[in-house]
Amino acid sequence: MLGKLPTERELAEMYNVGRAVIRDALVMLEVKGLVQSRQGSGIYITRRAYELETADAGEAVKARPWESLAPSGPAEFLQAQQWFESHLSRLAALSASEDDLLELERLSEECRTAPHAGSRAYTEMRFHLRIARATQNPELISLAHHLWQRRDNSPLWHNFNGPATELKGDKWTAARDKLVAAFRRRDGDAAFVAMWQYIEEIGTFLTHANAATPEVVEQSGDEPDSGQG
Repeated sequence: MLGKLPTERELAEMYNVGRAVIRDALVMLEVKGLVQSRQGSGIYITRRAYELETADAGEAVKARPWESLAPSGPAEFLQAQQWFESHLSRLAALSASEDDLLELERLSEECRTAPHAGSRAYTEMRFHLRIARATQNPELISLAHHLWQRRDNSPLWHNFNGPATELKGDKWTAARDKLVAAFRRRDGDAAFVAMWQYIEEIGTFLTHANAATPEVVEQSGDEPDSGQG
């Protein structure tokens, strides 16, 4: 981490916009790896932001091995997200601050009431990244951002996710409510299972909606054991 940004309130006053606008912009900067939020400390500019400012962007990307990996398919993204975020959720349930819990509840409600699929997808991304932040572990937060960034930059994923962009309402309110309730109870195992089932529901819906063959996307079919392995 390098320089520290002003607070949300100060940025909102500087640019004469609402704090929600600043908050959304900071989330997108986090997804791009340009800033990182540290609980109780503030938001910091990452080394990557300085590298992109002073070096050729292509070379900067080439220097990051996770961004030079071969493109993943929908099955790989779903498997990675299901495994990783289920473990994140267990830890977040035990580590989340009251501010984290309130923000997760707010984002869950915002997903439910989003006026269209685009804003709902954006809010859902913020919801998942807030879970990562609730672990209070900068390394896990960084890994979560990299996973979402790779998915967001994948044409294969966007094609597969097409049916979700046509939904008129929030299809996963109940799954998300179960997850938030587990966080509130500080029940790590329940949070693990709730996230596993949440992503399983998303994957099953998309698989059926796309009439995909097993070669295109396969669900693991494994039941979560909430184990530590």
